[in-house]
Amino acid sequence: MKLKQLGTLAMIAAGALTLVVASSAPSLAAKKKKAEAAPPAPAICLVPYSAVCGEKGGMKYTYANSCYAEHDGAKVVSNKACVAKPAKKAAAKKPAMKPAKKT
Repeated sequence: MKLKQLGTLAMIAAGALTLVVASSAPSLAAKKKKAEAAPPAPAICLVPYSAVCGEKGGMKYTYANSCYAEHDGAKVVSNKACVAKPAKKAAAKKPAMKPAKKT
Protein backbone atom coordinates (compact mmCIF):
# COMPACT_ATOMS: atom_id res chain seq x y z
CA MET A 1 0.00 0.00 0.00
CA LYS A 2 2.82 2.39 0.84
CA LEU A 3 4.46 1.71 -2.55
CA LYS A 4 1.21 2.57 -4.37
CA GLN A 5 0.87 5.85 -2.44
CA LEU A 6 4.52 6.69 -3.08
CA GLY A 7 4.06 6.08 -6.84
CA THR A 8 0.95 8.28 -6.94
CA LEU A 9 2.74 11.03 -5.03
CA ALA A 10 5.70 10.83 -7.47
CA MET A 11 3.34 11.14 -10.46
CA ILE A 12 1.61 14.18 -8.96
CA ALA A 13 4.97 15.82 -8.20
CA ALA A 14 6.22 15.15 -11.75
CA GLY A 15 3.04 16.66 -13.23
CA ALA A 16 3.32 19.75 -11.05
CA LEU A 17 6.98 20.18 -11.95
CA THR A 18 6.17 19.88 -15.66
CA LEU A 19 3.43 22.51 -15.32
CA VAL A 20 5.74 24.93 -13.50
CA VAL A 21 8.58 24.53 -16.00
CA ALA A 22 6.29 24.83 -19.04
CA SER A 23 4.55 27.95 -17.75
CA SER A 24 7.78 29.76 -16.88
CA ALA A 25 9.13 29.80 -20.46
CA PRO A 26 7.73 32.53 -22.75
CA SER A 27 5.42 31.28 -25.47
CA LEU A 28 6.19 31.55 -29.17
CA ALA A 29 3.38 34.07 -29.59
CA ALA A 30 4.91 36.32 -26.93
CA LYS A 31 8.30 36.13 -28.67
CA LYS A 32 6.68 37.01 -32.00
CA LYS A 33 4.83 40.00 -30.54
CA LYS A 34 8.04 41.26 -28.96
CA ALA A 35 9.89 40.94 -32.27
CA GLU A 36 7.11 42.79 -34.13
CA ALA A 37 7.10 45.60 -31.58
CA ALA A 38 10.81 46.31 -32.13
CA PRO A 39 11.35 49.52 -34.13
CA PRO A 40 12.83 49.12 -37.61
CA ALA A 41 16.54 49.68 -38.05
CA PRO A 42 17.40 53.30 -38.88
CA ALA A 43 18.21 54.07 -42.48
CA ILE A 44 21.88 54.72 -43.11
CA CYS A 45 22.13 56.22 -46.56
CA LEU A 46 25.46 57.66 -47.65
CA VAL A 47 24.09 58.97 -50.95
CA PRO A 48 24.26 62.79 -51.27
CA TYR A 49 21.08 64.91 -51.15
CA SER A 50 19.10 64.60 -54.36
CA ALA A 51 15.38 65.10 -53.71
CA VAL A 52 13.05 62.47 -55.16
CA CYS A 53 9.29 62.05 -55.13
CA GLY A 54 8.13 58.72 -53.75
CA GLU A 55 4.64 57.22 -53.59
CA LYS A 56 3.54 55.19 -50.59
CA GLY A 57 -0.03 54.18 -49.82
CA GLY A 58 -1.47 56.33 -52.59
CA MET A 59 0.19 59.51 -51.26
CA LYS A 60 3.30 61.27 -52.52
CA TYR A 61 6.18 62.29 -50.27
CA THR A 62 9.46 64.09 -50.95
CA TYR A 63 12.54 62.20 -49.74
CA ALA A 64 16.15 63.38 -49.43
CA ASN A 65 17.27 60.68 -51.90
CA SER A 66 16.16 57.37 -53.39
CA CYS A 67 17.86 55.39 -50.61
CA TYR A 68 15.58 56.89 -47.94
CA ALA A 69 12.52 56.40 -50.16
CA GLU A 70 13.28 52.72 -50.70
CA HIS A 71 14.02 52.20 -47.00
CA ASP A 72 10.60 53.70 -46.16
CA GLY A 73 8.92 51.35 -48.65
CA ALA A 74 8.00 54.04 -51.14
CA LYS A 75 8.21 53.66 -54.90
CA VAL A 76 10.23 56.45 -56.55
CA VAL A 77 7.99 58.12 -59.16
CA SER A 78 10.12 61.18 -60.00
CA ASN A 79 13.74 62.28 -59.65
CA LYS A 80 12.56 65.69 -58.46
CA ALA A 81 10.75 66.85 -55.33
CA CYS A 82 6.99 66.30 -55.34
CA VAL A 83 4.93 69.19 -56.64
CA ALA A 84 2.75 70.71 -53.95
CA LYS A 85 -0.89 71.18 -54.89
CA PRO A 86 -2.08 74.79 -54.67
CA ALA A 87 -4.19 75.55 -51.63
CA LYS A 88 -7.91 75.98 -52.26
CA LYS A 89 -9.30 79.43 -51.57
CA ALA A 90 -11.93 79.52 -48.88
CA ALA A 91 -15.29 80.58 -50.28
CA ALA A 92 -16.78 83.72 -48.76
CA LYS A 93 -19.45 82.68 -46.30
CA LYS A 94 -22.90 84.14 -46.82
CA PRO A 95 -24.93 85.11 -43.79
CA ALA A 96 -27.39 82.40 -42.78
CA MET A 97 -30.28 84.87 -42.20
CA LYS A 98 -31.10 88.38 -43.35
CA PRO A 99 -30.83 91.01 -40.65
CA ALA A 100 -34.15 92.09 -39.14
CA LYS A 101 -35.58 95.43 -40.24
CA LYS A 102 -35.79 98.18 -37.66
CA THR A 103 -39.18 99.85 -37.30
